[in-house]
Amino acid sequence: MRRALIFLILLTSLAPAQTPPPVPANAEELRQRLHRGEWWLSHALGDLMPFWIHPDALGKPLGAFPTTRCDDGTLPTYEKNLCPEIRNNGWLYSDRQRYLVAFSRQIYGYGVLYHLTGDPTFMEYMKAGVQYLRENIYDRKGGGIAQTQDPVSGVWGPKRELRDPQQLAYGLLGISFYYYLTRDTEVLPDILAVKNYIFENYYNPRISALNWMLADNGTARADQKKLTAQLDQMNAYLIMLAPTLPPYEQEDFKWTSQSLAYIMIGQLYSTKENVFLLQVDKPSDLDLEQTGTTDFGHSIKAMWMIRNTGLMTGDQYLVEFAETNGRRILDRAYLPNNGSWASAPLKGGQTDINKSWWIYAELDQFAGSLGMTDPMAARYLPNTHNYFLTYFPDKRYGEIWTTIDGKTNLPLNDQPKAWPWKNAYHSLEHAMVGYITSQQILDEPVTLYYNFQAMPEDAAIRPYYYSARVESLTATPDERIGAIQKVVFRDVR
Repeated sequence: MRRALIFLILLTSLAPAQTPPPVPANAEELRQRLHRGEWWLSHALGDLMPFWIHPDALGKPLGAFPTTRCDDGTLPTYEKNLCPEIRNNGWLYSDRQRYLVAFSRQIYGYGVLYHLTGDPTFMEYMKAGVQYLRENIYDRKGGGIAQTQDPVSGVWGPKRELRDPQQLAYGLLGISFYYYLTRDTEVLPDILAVKNYIFENYYNPRISALNWMLADNGTARADQKKLTAQLDQMNAYLIMLAPTLPPYEQEDFKWTSQSLAYIMIGQLYSTKENVFLLQVDKPSDLDLEQTGTTDFGHSIKAMWMIRNTGLMTGDQYLVEFAETNGRRILDRAYLPNNGSWASAPLKGGQTDINKSWWIYAELDQFAGSLGMTDPMAARYLPNTHNYFLTYFPDKRYGEIWTTIDGKTNLPLNDQPKAWPWKNAYHSLEHAMVGYITSQQILDEPVTLYYNFQAMPEDAAIRPYYYSARVESLTATPDERIGAIQKVVFRDVR
């Protein structure tokens, strides 16, 4: 762990945030005030890493990652002295299952830590998780991946017809990021098999979208049209993997992502509100004042994935749609009184000023991505980054809080720091994207580490979702993982 731990010296104590200054007036002022890449390395390794190298995070055996942990990093002891953050949460107290989503996101998290540091320990953790996923959670008989494990029997479920495509997509997140880092051809057939399973079984031509389930579940209809069923295919694996794949699969992934972009724009987007709705089964669901539900996180993530798809496929309409309307969301979500992001628009023109960890991350990430080619699109980031780095991290035990109270700037403690839908994914992606985008905005090199089993062409080596020029590549043999490739990028877009 030595290579990772040396970054701890970069950790800087942050003074409490006061009334923020106005947003930068020009690109030069933005660059002067933007947090440099070193801040994000410091955050990843000083704030986040300690929670994920805690012995209870690693699983027994190594790779059998747990789903829910107490805020000090330990496993919950349900029968005695249970930590209050779980004891006082009725759902987490009663639902003690292991979840595929959390499991896969933890695989991803170790991949990000390797990507930023080149420390082989993190790749070993990642490989252990991938191995456990393939050997224990993949549904080799019926297809797809199981989603929950009973804590008593150890049986993975639920029945195939009750699994949903959002959780299946996140089941591919960790193994897809592993392939992105390694190009390990042994795992590619498993990725492609689940991708094909999703689209062969869930696409419903009657609603021109992916179904939510394969069969009705009581009063819950299988043909619910949900944004996350479409969107999370894009961000979990389609866009990340498309440029790395063989030609036929590459074109298929691009076409699929492009098709999903148009499904979301055509059926789940409100022109009036400039947001994507979470579920649209009837016309009134597109109206926020009637039955529609939304938040800034899903809306800006949809814009980000649509833009990425447009850049990847050369579809200028998608690029312009996302950039134009995504900027409008940033303007609406920004809170100038304390330099932070709001979480959602509410009925009656109100705004939810509390800060959800993942929504905050998505808004930062979209702004940073635009800022690499138009610095002033990132004008809110000096303030929003400062707010995040001040109030979200738990400086004692590591990781970030789930929700920050918009009035007090204190954690709401409504959820622990690790639970079925909060794991290493959003926090470490935020740090990685913050590093990449800040370095490019500042015209500094972006350095990332890979573990290629066979060296790909330079054009297939990319810094996450982005395109870039490979300035240099240095390979170092390693007895534990084979080889570590250090890649320095320029001109990230």
